Amino acid sequence: MEAAEPCGLCLQERAPYTCPRCNMRFCSVPCYRGHGACAEAFHRRQLLLRLQGQRGDPASRTRLKEALLRLRELRELEDAEPQLGRDLEDQDDGLWERLSPAEKAAFQRLLSSGEIGTFLPPWRPWWRGWGRGLVQELGGTEGAYPPTGIRQPEESSVPAVPASIPPLSSLTCSPASPLVCFQLPNVLYAYVFALTLYNGDLSEDELLPEFSDVVLDVCGALGARQVFRSTAEALQAALQAVTASRYPECPLGNAGAMMAVAQILMGENQTKQKGYSLAALSHLARLLGKAKKLVPTEERPRVYGAKKKCEFLLSWVNENQESLTGLALEVQREYKTHLEAVKEVDVVTKELQKMWGGKLPPAKKPLIEDWPG
Repeated sequence: MEAAEPCGLCLQERAPYTCPRCNMRFCSVPCYRGHGACAEAFHRRQLLLRLQGQRGDPASRTRLKEALLRLRELRELEDAEPQLGRDLEDQDDGLWERLSPAEKAAFQRLLSSGEIGTFLPPWRPWWRGWGRGLVQELGGTEGAYPPTGIRQPEESSVPAVPASIPPLSSLTCSPASPLVCFQLPNVLYAYVFALTLYNGDLSEDELLPEFSDVVLDVCGALGARQVFRSTAEALQAALQAVTASRYPECPLGNAGAMMAVAQILMGENQTKQKGYSLAALSHLARLLGKAKKLVPTEERPRVYGAKKKCEFLLSWVNENQESLTGLALEVQREYKTHLEAVKEVDVVTKELQKMWGGKLPPAKKPLIEDWPG
């Protein structure tokens, strides 16, 4: 596998991570710590962004009106205003205004932290029929598939795959680039993120335009024709896109979303390994096809192009099943690296907060103070 650019601090060859503030490459947490003022400024910005809340636009508030009502009921304030009417359609315009400042602040905290999902009925992703132990030790095959007796997902819950998938030779005149394989983890991460963000329920067509926006914002392979040179780079690009677009964290967690990608790549069993990847790509292509009819005219070419890219990857996966295990193991390696990095960053964050004396840095003192005359 081709490595990313060298680390900007220690010049190590493998430096797949990028500082989200200044774009310098670094290879490890020690180099991240050595990033000094830039790292501290990034933490300060992230803390402030979390306090500001996420995407409180009118459209989002309308879609979450039921959660708002539920929040109001749970708080049971003694000075609560008269109960909101049950006819939600008649309350769309004034729902947000009816909430007290405390309720609005509580809702924004739930939205920014992703805890708003707890108000929705639980959804079990179709790829999680075996639980979390799908991929085991790196480089080993034992334990990579479920033992006899473990419940597998119902066949009807897995998205349908087209009966006929066109060969790659019919889609392109030249051989596929060896870097195509790295597009797959990036696309699957965006699929997992967007689908779980909507709790797996896209039955209402009104949600599809925003769903496609989420996918194209997170997936550089589909939204910006971005090329990746490693699995690590593909996953990190998706993680950084989530932060840059100010979406809440994936309901599965960043690490959980990575593991979901590995589970999809490993498939149902060794002989049908490509089945889950084909199902995910087919599902995403269908959703983008529906969204194309609903988005503004100027956005349709971009959504259509993303759909065609999914269909290209569908043909590639169908003919390259042997590449999926290696990709899955690389995703799991990044999953483990991410968990270790999160622990280290948590230590750094706590050190900063201890130094600040709280979760936010102290206000900077003016360089020149006016003395009373």
